[in-house]
Amino acid sequence: MSHRRISPRLAAVVVAVAALVSPAGALAAAERPRTPGPPTTPSSGLVSERLIVVWESGTSATERVAARADADTALVRTLGAPRFQLVVPEAGQSVRDALAELRDDPAVLTAARDGYSVVHATTDPFYGELWGLRNLGFGVAGAGAALADADADVDRAWDRTRGTPSTVVADLDTGYRFDHPDLVAVAWDNPADPAGGGDGDGNGIVDDAHGADFVGRNADAPALDGDPTDDDLLDGGHGVHTAGTIGAAGNDGIGITGVAQDVRIMPLRVCGYSATASETRCPLSSQIQAINYAGRHGARVANLSLGGTAFNSAARNAFAANPGTLFVISAGNDAQDNELVPHYPCAYDPSTSGVGGAIDNIVCVAATDQADRLAGFSDWGARSVDLAAPGTEILSTYPWAQHVGESFEADDFAAEWIATGPDGGFARTNEAPLTSFGMADSPGAPPAAFSVRETTSAGVTIPAGYTRCTLEQTRVLSLGVGATYSYSVLLNGVPIVTSSPSASGSFALDLTGPALGAGGRLQLRFRYAAGVAPAAGDGAWLDDIAFTCPEPVGQTTGYAYLDGTSMAAPHVTGAAGLLFSLKPSATVAEVKSALLGSVDRLPSLAGLTVTGGRLNVADALEALVASGASPPPDTQLLSVPASGSTSTTATAAFRGVGDIQAASFECRLDGGTFAACASPATFQVPAGAHQLAVRARSKFGVVDPTPASAGWVVASVPQLQQPPPTAAVARCRVPRLKGKTLRRAKRALRRAHCRLGRVTKPRRPRSGSPVPLVVRSSKPRAGAVRAAGTRVALTLKPKPRPRRRP
Repeated sequence: MSHRRISPRLAAVVVAVAALVSPAGALAAAERPRTPGPPTTPSSGLVSERLIVVWESGTSATERVAARADADTALVRTLGAPRFQLVVPEAGQSVRDALAELRDDPAVLTAARDGYSVVHATTDPFYGELWGLRNLGFGVAGAGAALADADADVDRAWDRTRGTPSTVVADLDTGYRFDHPDLVAVAWDNPADPAGGGDGDGNGIVDDAHGADFVGRNADAPALDGDPTDDDLLDGGHGVHTAGTIGAAGNDGIGITGVAQDVRIMPLRVCGYSATASETRCPLSSQIQAINYAGRHGARVANLSLGGTAFNSAARNAFAANPGTLFVISAGNDAQDNELVPHYPCAYDPSTSGVGGAIDNIVCVAATDQADRLAGFSDWGARSVDLAAPGTEILSTYPWAQHVGESFEADDFAAEWIATGPDGGFARTNEAPLTSFGMADSPGAPPAAFSVRETTSAGVTIPAGYTRCTLEQTRVLSLGVGATYSYSVLLNGVPIVTSSPSASGSFALDLTGPALGAGGRLQLRFRYAAGVAPAAGDGAWLDDIAFTCPEPVGQTTGYAYLDGTSMAAPHVTGAAGLLFSLKPSATVAEVKSALLGSVDRLPSLAGLTVTGGRLNVADALEALVASGASPPPDTQLLSVPASGSTSTTATAAFRGVGDIQAASFECRLDGGTFAACASPATFQVPAGAHQLAVRARSKFGVVDPTPASAGWVVASVPQLQQPPPTAAVARCRVPRLKGKTLRRAKRALRRAHCRLGRVTKPRRPRSGSPVPLVVRSSKPRAGAVRAAGTRVALTLKPKPRPRRRP
């Protein structure tokens, strides 16, 4: 459930919205969102020529000099302490190779490019507004108080994983917009029922290729189909917003990023507009069907930002019947204790249902604000609400477009507003009773008797297809005897609505009708007509003017800030998606334990939730890895010999892929035993068919359970050339060593399964400082293949001086 605010600007006037709850469970009715202003993140970029090196503790100056020389880098300066230094590659040395050499040196703790971006730079232009992911304490969207680091530590979590496409996250809500540029790439594909194939998976739903709709166009009479698109232009958008927070595509130069930016979202539409109640409702029957669908179609985690106060055993049993899915649920927006008034489904405990194999696979989420306090609207519960997560001023995808958004903060009034009254127009001012800049009919003086001041906005083009739009404004009116205030919406120069209110405050007017459908040139007109004897305090003062419209399907590009525990739950859902991505074998109980056991405990939440803390995604990932069996790496074979070759020397290349870094590899040839190997690996094989399997081993000691494998056939060769069968053992293949320092040559020989033999050095000069030496030649020569452990003799020479740039 969510609260939404009527505001077109950062310093928003918050309008309290009561959450309407029905026994079937209801979403809070859609309010008036706003689209974000210009991006607030700093420009990002890396200075590729400079490298920051942090040395291991106790490293001597001699060791630092040697390591820099081995990597062909030069010292720029020490960064405040000897362990921290700035270096640059010498002429002819690439940054990439310099980094690789430094990182391979035992004296180096870390080496990275210097830069001026934030630690986790992202190209998403609104990333700086996503305070729930990274809070710098600046106060997003006009927040009165903000505390740096009062966030879910998502940016630090991305060091480990940003999600994997094989991790499926269900979103049970009002539906999805597949055309939104931040959501199109992350929509789930149903492998059992691709589009255009009828009911391929036999579940009674035709073409549920990307999810399913369990409510249809009318929540009063739920229907079933395979299209979960949110096409409700009256009260929709809630599910589009939650989906964006869960997993909007990230680092793509578009809009925002989700918590788990590379998982796949399974949209399940369970909430729709109820004409009888004039609100969005979520039938329990629809929820139950979607819960079972999510479990049967492999969703590891599911988000339910909805709820009500009626207990239903069938719903509880549906959660219990799907123990392989973790269900993350919003706590509710009634600002009350859920121990006194339970809020379902958040308050269910599936393990008490009596369903075989059931576990407590529900996580209940409260909301915090930018200062790490429980949000004023959020429900709580010392035994029923598990943890809290960011839930105020949350920016996400939303199918609304704002065509006019005027806060009058910018001094461009003359360009945006045209005086059209017989006595002139309004003027920009910050005089009382305005609390910030706005516009007024006669700033600094009482209006003249019978004067008429009127101002019309510059025209903007709205597209065809709108069925409803909303005009918002904040105003203070002191009309006096005989005075009037009115405003009009003009389309192509013709007023389509005119209103003459007399009340002060923040108001919104919904516009519906065929006039909007054709689109065209939109203008807003505001008019004040004075009476016979205006007093000094008479007049009209206006601020926060906005004209917004729900975007038709196919035209979705919008974003909006929403408040609610509905916005908090998706942060936890996305976090669970990251945990399941990092460790695909993790159980629901492991992931829930990691989420709850890693929270940042806060005094403001003590006694209000089970954990007394707020979500910390990075620590949850750390807790999952430390909890037991670490996640395995993945292995990829890059090349193997081509079939038909007569060569009895087989060379294969391979690497580790995915989020878990491979620390070592093991190879198995023709069904033998796995033995340590390194890429490229070389084997001697006879003529005939061969099969190679390679598996990566992580630094935690976990091996890839599904080794990469490939086969090839060696053609017959003359008998004299046919070698006897040889066991799959590593061979010494002499690497190219010319120009390398002795230290680098030693490392290269070890990697090639060779050993260092006799080293012949030139005579040292009688005077002057010693010069660095590099390899001139090797014996055997580069490319020679010998038995593993063969000693390779080296002849050294003085290292040529690099050419210096003028």
